[in-house]
Amino acid sequence: MRQQLPKEIDPFRFAQNGLKLAGELQVSDLKRLSSALHNDEGIVSVDMHFDVDETGTPYLQGKFRSSLTLICERCMEAMQLTVEAECLLALVQYERKIEGLAEQYEPWLVDTDEPVELGSVVEDELILALPLVPRHDFDCLPAEAWQSGDEVVEEEEKPVSPFAVLSALKSKD
Repeated sequence: MRQQLPKEIDPFRFAQNGLKLAGELQVSDLKRLSSALHNDEGIVSVDMHFDVDETGTPYLQGKFRSSLTLICERCMEAMQLTVEAECLLALVQYERKIEGLAEQYEPWLVDTDEPVELGSVVEDELILALPLVPRHDFDCLPAEAWQSGDEVVEEEEKPVSPFAVLSALKSKD
């Protein structure tokens, strides 16, 4: 069952209580992500599990999925891309504790003085999951696009090297 997701969370308290959150966010509410998209339509499916591992490290395990509209860098047309992001973040209050984390965790430095916006965590992970150069999976440009029109490209003749005469003299010997 999908629940209404809170706007702000206390990740450490959620981890101590072993809370799970599942719901949906509007892409239009994620402003930094929206700026990288063709349009801000759609929803993000969110599944988050907060807990504490056997070493006492509080963590967030998250799965986020959305169908986003990007611009293909080849043909400059809109394209749909399903983006899935999974994360395993260790909740850290102080930078000095980052070095002692187990390898499976990515550190998430959390300021405990202010509540954390749930959308910012989801947004960060989706931005990291976006392709560097979005493009269609198929050849989206027609063959004519690779031709230079009516122009015939002639190969330029290589200039004659001034040392070619010397190599001719050398071969006579």
